[in-house]
Amino acid sequence: MKHNKKTKLLGFGALLLGGALLSSCTANFCNAEDQAHMAYPYEQGVTIYVDKENFQALEADENLSKLIAEEKERGIAGPAFVDDEGNALNDNIYKYVPYELGAKGQITFTASKAKGLLQPNVIDSAFSSGYAIPSVEYWASIDDFVLNAATYLAEQTEKNSGSAVAYSPTAEGRNKASTEYIASLTVENINPYVEPDEYDAEGKLSDPNPESILRNYGYVKFTGEHGEFMGYYNQWANILYGSNEPGLGMDNCPTQDFLTAYQNAVLNQVNANRSCIATQDGLFGHYGAHKDWEVDISKKSWGYAWGLGFLEGLLVYPVSWLVDTFAYSFDPLLSGVGQIGALILVTLIVRGLLLLVTFPTTMDTQKMQALQPELAKLQAKYPNSNTNQAEKARMAQEQMALYKRHKIHPFRQILVLIIQFPVFICVWSGLQGSAALSSGAVLNLNLSDTISSILFDVSAPHWYYNTTGWWTALILFILMAAIQIMSMLLPRIIQKIQLKKQPKLAKNPAATSQQKQMKWVSIFIMGFTILMGFFLPSAMAVYWLIGGLISIAQTGITQLVMAKARKKRTK
Repeated sequence: MKHNKKTKLLGFGALLLGGALLSSCTANFCNAEDQAHMAYPYEQGVTIYVDKENFQALEADENLSKLIAEEKERGIAGPAFVDDEGNALNDNIYKYVPYELGAKGQITFTASKAKGLLQPNVIDSAFSSGYAIPSVEYWASIDDFVLNAATYLAEQTEKNSGSAVAYSPTAEGRNKASTEYIASLTVENINPYVEPDEYDAEGKLSDPNPESILRNYGYVKFTGEHGEFMGYYNQWANILYGSNEPGLGMDNCPTQDFLTAYQNAVLNQVNANRSCIATQDGLFGHYGAHKDWEVDISKKSWGYAWGLGFLEGLLVYPVSWLVDTFAYSFDPLLSGVGQIGALILVTLIVRGLLLLVTFPTTMDTQKMQALQPELAKLQAKYPNSNTNQAEKARMAQEQMALYKRHKIHPFRQILVLIIQFPVFICVWSGLQGSAALSSGAVLNLNLSDTISSILFDVSAPHWYYNTTGWWTALILFILMAAIQIMSMLLPRIIQKIQLKKQPKLAKNPAATSQQKQMKWVSIFIMGFTILMGFFLPSAMAVYWLIGGLISIAQTGITQLVMAKARKKRTK
C-alpha cells in the first residue's frame, strides 16, 4: 500500500509539473514586427493596379465599363499616384476596385487577394454579426495609404543602400516618395505578382514578383511608429473617420467593434505561424494564401529567449539555434535538404543527451525484463495478492528486496519521465519556432506545414502529382507511425521471446492486471505520439522518425549488453 501511494503521488506530481512546463514552453517568439511582415501576404487589400493600356481596356469592357466609370467619379479608379490637387504623378500606373453589391447591401470584393482572409473572415463574418460594413471608399483609401507608405520606404531604403528605414507619417498619414521616384515607377514595380490580380487569363496562378514594392514593403500596413501591431492602420482609420470626403467620415468608416474583429481575424491568421526564431537575418517561410511569400523575420538573441521564459532560454532557443546552424552549414540557401540534415543531427544530439540521463533507467527496465522468471515465481507464490492485502504487502516487500539485490530503482522511471516531458515539449517548440525550417521544401513538402493540413487539402491543384507534397507527407507519416510502433513494441516482443524459454507458471491475477495496465499505457503513449505527429509540423514527424530508429538501435544495444552480463553471471 505504501509503495502504491508513493507511486501515485509521484505520478500525480509529474502530471502537475508536466502541465506547468507545457504552458511555459509554448511562448510565441514572434514580435509585432514579425507579425506585421507575416500579416500582409494574407491581407493585401482590395485594389488592383494595372498599366494605362489595361485600364483603358477595362473602360471599354462591356462588363466593367459601368463600374470603372462610377469608380472614377468617386475617386476610387484612375491614376494610382496623385498630388494634393488630384493631378497624376505617374501616368502609367492605374487602380480600380473590383466588387459587387448584394441585394441586402452586402459588399463582396472580387479581387483574388481579398478572397483569402478579408472577404470571408472579416467582411462576411462582420455582416453576419450585424456590424456596419465600411464603404468601398474606405478600403480603397486604406490601400492608397499603404501604397504611398510602401513606395516611400522603397525609395528611402534605396537611398540608404539597402539599410532598413523607419516609416514616419505626417499628421495626414500621407508621407510620399519624391515626385521623381514615383514618376520612374511602372506597374511591374508595384504588384506582388507578375499578373495584376494574381491569376492570368487562363486561371493559372502567376509567378511571384520578388522585387515588388508591395511584396517587400506592404507590411507597413500592420506596423506602427512605436512597434505596435496595426499602429499605422489605426492612425489611417482615424484620419478617414474624420474626413469630409464623399464615402468617408463617421458613417462610412469602421466602428470599434469592426476594427477589433478585423484585428483579431488578422492576428488569428498570423498566430497560426510561429516560425519566428531566426538566429540569422534573412527572408523565411511560405506565407500567404498561396504559400509563396518569404518575409523578413527579425533576428532573435538568446537574451530575447530568456526574456520569454526560463525553459525558452534553457532549451527552446538552443534547439532552434542548432537547427539554424546546421541547416545553413549544409545548405546556405535553405532549399530543404540542409534542414533534413540539421534535423538528423539535432535528433542525435538531443537523444544522445537524454540517453546519458536515462541510461540507468533503461538498464533498470532491461534488468526487470530479465527478472521476469523470478517475478513470475514470486507472483505464483502469492496467488491471492489481488484480493488479499496481507499477501499483497508480502509480495511487494519481497519484490522490492529482489530489486534491491539487483540494484534496480523503480522510482527512477518516474523521475526520468519528469525530465523527458519538458525536453519533448521544448524540442517541439524549438522545431515549430525555427525560421530555418519554415523555408525550403523536401520533395515539395514544407517542413513547417502539418501533415494533417497537407493530406486534408485534396482541393489543392495537382495534389496527386505531389506538387503540394501530398505523397511525401503521406509516406512520411506512414514511416513515422511504423517506426514508432516498432520501437515501442520491440521490448515487449523480446520479453515474450525470453519468457517462452522459461517454464510456465500458474497465472497470478495481480500480475495479469498489472501487465494489462502497462500494455494500455504503452498503447496510449504510442497512439498519442502518432496522433501528435499527424497534427504537428512535418519537422516533428521527421524528428520522431529518426528518434524511433534510435530507440530501436538503443534496444538492440541494451539487449546485447544484458546478454553479455548474463553470460558472465553463468560462468
